[in-house]
Amino acid sequence: MSKELIDLAMEIGGEEAVEVVKILQKKKDITDEELAEITEIRINTIRKVLYTLYDLGLADFKRIRDKETGWYYYYWNLDLRRLPEIIRERKMEELKKLREMLEEESGEIYYWCGTPGHPRLTFDEAMEYEFQCPLCGNILMQHDNSAIVEDLKKRIEELEIELGLREKPKAKKSSKSKSRKSKKTSKSKAAEAVA
Repeated sequence: MSKELIDLAMEIGGEEAVEVVKILQKKKDITDEELAEITEIRINTIRKVLYTLYDLGLADFKRIRDKETGWYYYYWNLDLRRLPEIIRERKMEELKKLREMLEEESGEIYYWCGTPGHPRLTFDEAMEYEFQCPLCGNILMQHDNSAIVEDLKKRIEELEIELGLREKPKAKKSSKSKSRKSKKTSKSKAAEAVA
């Protein structure tokens, strides 16, 4: 099972969704009751995962009526043809959110008391609290968010490269390879001069 499919299943419904997807990959035309029996997951949870997969276009079903009982049975199959499209859509959404976060982090000055878990406040918010932490009362100091900004820029660049919106930066040649080339060039020029 691909990492993207596992990540998507985790997003849909956690470990239980991953289990359902794994079974659906192995077995064709399986009912929700059979899935519940195999995975020992509640039928309501199984159905929720199946309906979510169906809404995303990653699962399909056949509805067959039992002639004796008149009941309908739904036989489920995994259909991964839309997976690349869904992954791209989700990455585009993530990219949009990261860009918004970068704009916010770059455009604001934050204040923080330094206690992990306590809020960082904008200048206006810090003024409201008279530059005292609303949780502990400690003095709020300007918070250096340059590391956050750099992390956001790096993740944005990675996503843009993955999505083909930006070319991968070319690796810089090391100084050793340049010095070797210049030595070779010098030797070949010296050989030409002798000849």
